[in-house]
Amino acid sequence: MKNLSIYFLTLISVLLMSCNSNSKKETHPKNIIRSSIKVKKSSSINKIEDTRIIKVKLGVNSNRISNEWKNVLGSRKSASKLDSLSNVVKQLTKEEQDWINLIESKTSKWNAFRDSLKVPFQNIRLKDTISVLLGYQGGDDAFTYKNKTICLDVNALHKAYGSAKKSVNDNRIDRIFAHEFTHLLHKEWAKENNLKLDTFKDQILWECVTEGFGMYRSMSTKWFPIGDSLSLTSKKTFENLYPKFTERIIKVCTQSNLTSEEENNLHANLSRGSMKKKWGALPVAVWLALEAKGNDKNLVKWVNKGPDAIILLAEKYLTNESKIAFDEFLKSNKSSK
Repeated sequence: MKNLSIYFLTLISVLLMSCNSNSKKETHPKNIIRSSIKVKKSSSINKIEDTRIIKVKLGVNSNRISNEWKNVLGSRKSASKLDSLSNVVKQLTKEEQDWINLIESKTSKWNAFRDSLKVPFQNIRLKDTISVLLGYQGGDDAFTYKNKTICLDVNALHKAYGSAKKSVNDNRIDRIFAHEFTHLLHKEWAKENNLKLDTFKDQILWECVTEGFGMYRSMSTKWFPIGDSLSLTSKKTFENLYPKFTERIIKVCTQSNLTSEEENNLHANLSRGSMKKKWGALPVAVWLALEAKGNDKNLVKWVNKGPDAIILLAEKYLTNESKIAFDEFLKSNKSSK
C-alpha cells in the first residue's frame, strides 16, 4: 500500500512538471511576435528615406521680375535688356496664374519621374533638391539654369499652348518638365566626363544630342515609331528634314573656316521653331525612340558616346538620297584620314 502511494505521488509530480513545461511552450510564440516587431521597428528605422524634392519658386516679386529670375536670364539677354525688364511693372494675369497653379500641383508627380528619366544616364546623380523657377518675359517657354534649376516662363507657356486648363496641357507640362530634367542630366554627364566643346562642329553635334534626348522625352505620340517603322507623321516630315540634316551636318563637319553669319545660318532651327522645322533635334529624337524599343536601358550606349552619337545614328537611319550623300561624305572623310 505504501509502495502504491509512492507510485501515485511520483505520477502526480511528473504530470505537474509536464503541465509547467507545456505552459512555457505556449508563451513561446508571443516571444517570437515581440521579436519580429522589434525587427520591423529596426528595419523601419534603418530604411533609407528619399530626401529628393522638386521645389517650385516664383521669380516675380511685387509685380516685377525677382533678382533670381533676372540672374537666370543673364546669359540669355543683354545687360540693357535686363535692366529694362527689371523696371517693368506687370501683374500676373489670371491665365499666367493658372499655369502657376498647374505647375505647383505637379511636384510630387515630377519627383516620381526622376528614376525613370535617369535610366539612360546610369549612375549620374543630380542634386536632391531641383528647383522649378517660374517667371515671365524670359522669351522661351522652358530652359535650364546651371545644374539644378528648371525655368518655366508662364507667359510664354500661355502664348504657345493656350489655357493651362486645357486637358492636353496637363500631359504637355509633364513632357516639358521631362525634357528640361533630361538637360540637367546631360549637363552633369558632360561635367563628369570632362566633355570639351572646342569647335563649332563639336557644339552642333552636342546640341543635336542634348536636344534630341530632350525631345525624345517631350514629343507627342504621333512622332513615335510604330514597331520598327516610322510613324506616318515622322515619315512625311523627314522627307524635308533629312536632306536639310544631311546638308548641314556635312558642312559643319567639313568646313572649318565658317563666318559668324554662316554658323548662324547652319545653326538656325536645329532645335528652335515649329517641330517640323527642327532639323537636328527631331530626327535624333525619333532615332532614339527606334533604338530604345520601349526600354530606355538601350539608350545608355548612346548617352555614353556623347557628340559622336550623331554621325553613327545618321549613318544607320538616313534614307534615300540623304543616305547616299551621307555615306559618300563618310567614305571621303575616312580616305582623307
